Amino acid sequence: MPSLRFFRHWRGFTLIELLVVIAIIAILIGLLLPAVQKVREAAARAQCQNNLKQLSLAVANCCDTNQGKIPPGIGLYPNQAQTPNNGEGGIFFFLLPYVEQQNLYNLCYNADDVNPNATSQGHRNGGLPTYLSWNVQNVGTSPKIYICPSDASHGMGWGQEVQMSYGYNGMVFTLGFAGGWGSYKRFPALISDGTSNTIFFTEKASANADNSTGSHDSGLNIWVDWGPTIASVEANSQSSDPTGLNAMFVPVTRVNCESVNWGPGACAPGGNASSFHTSGINAGMGDGSVHFVAQGVSPGTWWYALTPNYGDLLGSDW
Repeated sequence: MPSLRFFRHWRGFTLIELLVVIAIIAILIGLLLPAVQKVREAAARAQCQNNLKQLSLAVANCCDTNQGKIPPGIGLYPNQAQTPNNGEGGIFFFLLPYVEQQNLYNLCYNADDVNPNATSQGHRNGGLPTYLSWNVQNVGTSPKIYICPSDASHGMGWGQEVQMSYGYNGMVFTLGFAGGWGSYKRFPALISDGTSNTIFFTEKASANADNSTGSHDSGLNIWVDWGPTIASVEANSQSSDPTGLNAMFVPVTRVNCESVNWGPGACAPGGNASSFHTSGINAGMGDGSVHFVAQGVSPGTWWYALTPNYGDLLGSDW
């Protein structure tokens, strides 16, 4: 029996048909991209919120370990007097052992308290053996908990290994040097307005502009020092932070921002909280909770959330 073979003629695609298919694929990709971006932003915001939560909880743990003494925004800790094996630096340095970074803290031990990167700094602990924050520049990098995934300015400018994406409330974490810079505050006694009503930490762009009368670490959030401060009202803090209604946080809207001292190209002002998140900013409260503050909140309500013991009430827009 002869074999039968069947042949089928296949017609190729025309140019118009190919263009139609490509156009359909492009439309589908265009529809999916906003959804993907929203998912990424939600994930970044959740990671940022978790970082702030861990920082606020670390403060409570740190205070419990050190007789209720709140670590200073910048100064000596846990002893205000010059003491062997004391710590010297900013609050985020003192929190290292309480955010699972004890090894990094230990690596910063110095036989004296002279800054190895600038000998004009240091000696605040009287030349005694000191855990010195500036040693981080030589032995480590910023822990991930100090970096918000949405902070597009992180890594700009000098000191990339010690930049961070958060700021501390200067009315809670005050100065702590020997010689008249104020005594340690106590937790939770200082927070008479309630820990759930008081901001401890919030976001602040890594690259920001200096204030006209203060340095804020040359326009960068340098966590080993006092660059991350916001809302400080201490007359000798050198920070000149905006307070009251002027303390309102700033949404970062510039796409191609940079680190510029006193310049118009900076991502955000150096004395205010700032956020790369859409429609608001994350704030870590004193009780360990995290609140996403909408961009439409009033400057008054934001200020009331920063004050720890003014007897004011948060507005209904909180």
